[in-house]
Amino acid sequence: MHGRLIYLGGSSGPSDDAVDTLLRGEGVCRDYALLVLALLRAQDVPARLVAVYAPGLSPMDFHAVVEAWVDGAWQVLDATGLAPRASMLRIATGRDAADTAFLSVHHGCAELLTMGVVAVVDALPTDDPEATVSLG
Repeated sequence: MHGRLIYLGGSSGPSDDAVDTLLRGEGVCRDYALLVLALLRAQDVPARLVAVYAPGLSPMDFHAVVEAWVDGAWQVLDATGLAPRASMLRIATGRDAADTAFLSVHHGCAELLTMGVVAVVDALPTDDPEATVSLG
């Protein structure tokens, strides 16, 4: 996906799905992850969405990646290639974006006034896209 799609903040809405992302050719990490999920599941590969903190992501923000069941273990895939996978820290795991929402408002309304996310590591590892990586 990294070479096929354009990473573009604000290019998608909360109800966009994998087909929208594929046809538009652009999106954010959630869009990339949902497209990868759909493609893996179409090939009968078990896959799930993971919300992570991702040191090395610039600007720092929550990040969506995918875990696929490969060779008897869950392996993390970051289709954006924006942060080293070995430094990622799991926030939530689920079937799709609804299971791993960064924010849910159940009654009334909420106004986001500020947001700050910081995740720090002593040194960022390099990320070999060919290597398998499991989240701790």
